[in-house]
Amino acid sequence: MRRLIVLALVCAGLTACGATTTGGAGGMALSALNPEAGGATNSEPSGFGYLLSGGDGWEGNLEFLDEPGQPAVAFAFNSVHSGGATGELEVSMPYLDEGVRRYHGESERGETIAIQLQAGPCQQDERTFTHFAAVRIGDVAVTGCAMERAELDSWANYLASYLPAIDTCLDEFGPRARHVSYAYEMPGGNTAVRLVDTAGLSWECATREDGRAMNSMRPLTEADAMFGEGDPVFVRGEMPEGFEGCYVYESVREADGSLIGAFGYDVCDGGPAPSVG
Repeated sequence: MRRLIVLALVCAGLTACGATTTGGAGGMALSALNPEAGGATNSEPSGFGYLLSGGDGWEGNLEFLDEPGQPAVAFAFNSVHSGGATGELEVSMPYLDEGVRRYHGESERGETIAIQLQAGPCQQDERTFTHFAAVRIGDVAVTGCAMERAELDSWANYLASYLPAIDTCLDEFGPRARHVSYAYEMPGGNTAVRLVDTAGLSWECATREDGRAMNSMRPLTEADAMFGEGDPVFVRGEMPEGFEGCYVYESVREADGSLIGAFGYDVCDGGPAPSVG
């Protein structure tokens, strides 16, 4: 579902959506969050979207609607201080401008709604969320955290816990590394990181000592492919400009704004990188 939405959004922002670009699920009822119920949910939202919340007593839900044309987004908001709001929003274009997700529209009462989601480890109530959230509804502005919600979980939702192992593997692999395509916890609790090199070949790095020491590095074959590999990829320590190859990039930042890296989403739908052999 995520890949289909990314493809639709990128193609909507381009004159044509070819095989390569160059350069620098079901709908949600807008009452899923009941403004009259003090923030309680009537039902668990389904499909792809984001759950938003703030430590000062507000929560929201963004969900992509399965409708013809450019994807629309249903939004429901509730705050113990300012009450609730609902509306159907649009994805702000150009898509992922400056690496940030933005949405805009109006509430059912005619208030302007603007939402910004910045990928990064947002800490709240001893939990690590996938995005920092900024919401403005009319004259009300709040900040908090957001968690991606999808029918299938993504390895990227756990990037913060994988970063020590990613750095260990990238240091070992050196300048041949193009990007990280996957990371996962191995039996016994150690972390494995999959890398794609500059020739487009895939490798797996196994770590130990909480990801801070190398254990092994092996080439991968097609038989080693794992579900979700390459969706998305991750580039450490840099933010590619605009489109690069078949990827559109989302920046990943710390709370202070410092750059962690970038997620790359394949808009050519090319599948995983070639394997060794």
